[in-house]
Amino acid sequence: MNSDLLLDLMPAFQQGAAESFNTFFKEYYKPLCFFADQLLGSMPDAEDIVKDSFVKLWNKRSDFDHPRSIKSFLYTTTRNACLNHLRHQKVHDHFQQEMIYLDDKKGEDLILQRMIQSELIQSIYREIEKLPEKRQQVFRMIFLEGLKNDEIAEKLGISVFTVKEHKAKALAQLRLRFNDTQLGLFLILVSSLLSIKK
Repeated sequence: MNSDLLLDLMPAFQQGAAESFNTFFKEYYKPLCFFADQLLGSMPDAEDIVKDSFVKLWNKRSDFDHPRSIKSFLYTTTRNACLNHLRHQKVHDHFQQEMIYLDDKKGEDLILQRMIQSELIQSIYREIEKLPEKRQQVFRMIFLEGLKNDEIAEKLGISVFTVKEHKAKALAQLRLRFNDTQLGLFLILVSSLLSIKK
């Protein structure tokens, strides 16, 4: 959403208008969930933590005078809650061990990287939602569900050639908005999240 529009909502937000809160929720909820999921490897836990962050935001709403401070608060609160969550688990996974000790500069850089990645994922998801229905369906089945071309063809009752055509057109449409590096990073991140959940 345009930052000026968010700025215009600040007085209503501070005064407790539910609609303005919902706008900020829609703007930041998904990227925050992607962000927390990358730290925790569990989307249900990530969603719980992000919802708690929004509750804390609502309780402190009168303290904020700019959308940037809201975004910063949400990411910081979510990050800290994720780290607390990991500290209370018996963590054996090397990646999660690394996430627990984030007091040094390298840790801060890693958090910033995860934030940027989460916002990229959200931006690409928004573009995917603009694809024609069948093209979007094929794209999601390939890249978000990890299905093979022949499996998709069978499920949708179309030929493998048509599946490949939908895939190529979807990628071509996304390349109008994102470069190959961004799309490549998106596909790597999504496939790593898929493998965590299997």
